[in-house]
Amino acid sequence: MISACAKKAETERAESWLEHMLDRGVEADVVSYSTIIHACAKASDLSRAEWWLARMIKDGVEANNVTYNSVINACARAGDPDRAESWLKKMEGAGICTGVLTYNSIINACAKAGDASRAESWLAKMQSQKVRPDTVSYSTVIHACVRASEAARAEHWLKEMCAQGEPPSSFCYNSVIQAFATASNVTKAEFWLSKAVKARSDVSGNCFSNFVNACVRAGELQKADDWLAEMVQRGVVSGSSHNAVAAAWLRHGEHRRADAVRRRLDVAGRSR
Repeated sequence: MISACAKKAETERAESWLEHMLDRGVEADVVSYSTIIHACAKASDLSRAEWWLARMIKDGVEANNVTYNSVINACARAGDPDRAESWLKKMEGAGICTGVLTYNSIINACAKAGDASRAESWLAKMQSQKVRPDTVSYSTVIHACVRASEAARAEHWLKEMCAQGEPPSSFCYNSVIQAFATASNVTKAEFWLSKAVKARSDVSGNCFSNFVNACVRAGELQKADDWLAEMVQRGVVSGSSHNAVAAAWLRHGEHRRADAVRRRLDVAGRSR
């Protein structure tokens, strides 16, 4: 009953069944409490998840890694790295092994709090503890660095990811490309865009558009035109990017080039 209510996100109903169970003298086990705690975490009710874990410990039921991870994940959802770290210490103090899920939640908590440096330090600590970071670990740190406008740091972790043999996700590529495009660093953005294309990663339409617009801002019109053609070839059509390139060619007196860009947009639009 507790599990059925929890799966339907009826947290209060699940709690009432656990209380009913205890009132009847039926002993609750780690699964009973963990189910409630996980439901509270999914509902982003951090205080309630913490309360039930404290109650569980008080009732003499030994928590396991699933229980602690649920509460730490709730801290991550709330963007509260201090509380996440506090529960990690309690988890370690209880002699329970931490793993990639635990560290990912801590990193996520730091990222949501906008603290890229703290997220980076936890990824480094994770490695020092011989816990292998996964795609989620790296992508969370990369995203945190991008949000902090630290394109070079985001690139560092993308390189580290590749060096450790962890295939970058499209999210990682897109994040780094967008970061350099936003900073008008065409060289770096193109380097990673080429890598992503070669790796057959799913480069987003916005990513392509931002890069093409960065080329236009930098006055590299031929490069912008070439990548615009690549976009169309990959089935990505952006009217705003085509218009930006066409307008740039016109400003340079290249009317034929501007017309060619517009014709390409018309053909691409009709073929969709």
